[in-house]
Amino acid sequence: MMSSPSGRKEIISAVLLAVLIPLLLFWNMPRQPHLSSSMAVAAEFSDEAEKVCVVMDPALPEASGIAMSRRQDNSIWIHNDSGDSARLFLVGLDGRTRAIVSARDIQPMDWEDMCSFELDGEKWLLVGDIGDNGRVRGKSAPVCRLLLFREPELTSSTATPEEPPQQLIEVVSVTEFSFPDGPQDCESLAVDTKRREILLLTKTEPLNCRLFRLPLRLGPGPQQTPAEPVASLGVPWATAMDISPDGLRMVVVNMFSGALIERTATESWSEACQRPVTVLTLPPRRQGEAVCFECGGQSVLLNSEGLEQPLWRIRLPKRL
Repeated sequence: MMSSPSGRKEIISAVLLAVLIPLLLFWNMPRQPHLSSSMAVAAEFSDEAEKVCVVMDPALPEASGIAMSRRQDNSIWIHNDSGDSARLFLVGLDGRTRAIVSARDIQPMDWEDMCSFELDGEKWLLVGDIGDNGRVRGKSAPVCRLLLFREPELTSSTATPEEPPQQLIEVVSVTEFSFPDGPQDCESLAVDTKRREILLLTKTEPLNCRLFRLPLRLGPGPQQTPAEPVASLGVPWATAMDISPDGLRMVVVNMFSGALIERTATESWSEACQRPVTVLTLPPRRQGEAVCFECGGQSVLLNSEGLEQPLWRIRLPKRL
């Protein structure tokens, strides 16, 4: 017998609670002693989410990474999950695609996250080809790679929103890396410009979720380096992360909620992760795998896989 709409809603709510309550309990469990590990909850922050727009492009069915544009006002960069070519979509905050850029001579395996940043007088984009559900990268599949681009200046065009301009961009450098304990599934990437580091967060159950770092090098050419462990975090199955433009705030999200980690100007992320975090209440998303700070650092944008998904804005609490 078919259940009523209200009955289905009650069933869905019960299932969500059954999932979320254990996750929150996991958040406070002890972590690996050799890494900074305290992930107690300092506070829970809930602010009404603002629906900025709906991303309309039918060529974006699996938005997996987003980043604010540092060159184009009121625009973000978006890329698809695995299965697409090596291309980035510039999407306005009105939901319409303004341009599509394709990386020359790049064959993606599983693009999962991206970030934008400014350093040494240049505006950069970093894309993480880091997904590894089967934990086979470097074994039966290509190693994880980080692709560094200069954010392109868009050429003038008479293209319409229905046919946005397209152009090619060159990769500046490709960094190949491996994790010290073997392949790890990873979907979260950020850049700390203050310490010139790339941060990566593994996607796993709470007791094994770890933060790693790599040196950030802006020089051209191929690079190879091992990832160095920084901290153990109780963020289960993390799907995206970003660091604020001032380098003092880190936001991590999964498909249910988020965590805000803050530090002082003299602290490392290892030290910051020893303090309790602020849990962020996020709007329901079909399959939330993307987050980025806005340029002011006081709010973040969220998007989801699926066609015609909303772009959400969450205003963050005042600094501690």
